[in-house]
Amino acid sequence: MAVITNVYTTGSAVGIREDLTDQIHRVDVEDTPFMSMAPTGKAKNTIHEWQTRALSALDPDNAKPEGQTTARAAGTDNVRLSNVCQISEKNATVSGTLEAVDKAGRNEEMALQMADRTIELRKDMESILLSNQAYDTNATVGGETGVRRIRGMEAWLRTNTSRGSGAGADPADPNQTPGTTATDGTQRAFTETLLLDTLQEIFVAGGNVSIAMMGAFNKRVASSFTGRAASQVSVGKAEIRQAASLYDSDFGTIKLKPHRYMRQRSCLLLDMDNVKVCYLRKFVRFPLAKTGDGDTRVILSEFTLEQCNEKAHGIVADLTTS
Repeated sequence: MAVITNVYTTGSAVGIREDLTDQIHRVDVEDTPFMSMAPTGKAKNTIHEWQTRALSALDPDNAKPEGQTTARAAGTDNVRLSNVCQISEKNATVSGTLEAVDKAGRNEEMALQMADRTIELRKDMESILLSNQAYDTNATVGGETGVRRIRGMEAWLRTNTSRGSGAGADPADPNQTPGTTATDGTQRAFTETLLLDTLQEIFVAGGNVSIAMMGAFNKRVASSFTGRAASQVSVGKAEIRQAASLYDSDFGTIKLKPHRYMRQRSCLLLDMDNVKVCYLRKFVRFPLAKTGDGDTRVILSEFTLEQCNEKAHGIVADLTTS
């Protein structure tokens, strides 16, 4: 079809306003389930310490004669543990001009930038808290020396553990060798037997697991455990119910939680009453000195993981991830 002669079109017109939606869309996830569920505490020094205590072993022969002379038993010592506070931070710098211009989707660029940095910081902290990171008071990170790094969750767990063959090994006693971590072994498939055996160990040790955190692939594996086949779930005719969010075991009902930021080769079995996230400084915000036509703001947190008693938790480690 022919075009009208000398028709004036949008291709050559001047002064057409842009069509920009006054919204900004972000698909990045921002959930931090461990930090959201864990109790918080207050750290008062860069080295945060706490104590654990254990009862004596069960004595099934605890029977004494009438009129006995009591043998005086030795007292029970506390165990003193510690973790270091780590500083993690994010910052943003915005020019004066950018704050002055008319922007779409936000009124203040710095406010938007700092909201994003806060989410990023929480995600970093979540990953660090659950990691196999070693305790270190004088690390070198990104060229910076004298950096404090916390002992992450995986580096604590040495009692109720299921590890792959080969080099797989528990971390050392933190009071003997604080800077050690778990050693990875040969990866193997996640099975219901591995899960139940570890839950049994935790139960015998005195723990009460409330949540199992694992990577996305192994969450799918957990949803297919054979115990699922005997369950009956009422769903609507337009629904498909494949996933399992709760595992009702011999040792309690456990929430199965897929986690994006932990090591995908591990399944952490956690008693959330026996762990804390402690803060020396909790999400502090402040501006840096102005050096030109722009402003810089920082958000930081100085935090640590208080592993109240690692015997309350467990790990099924060295799992395949595909």
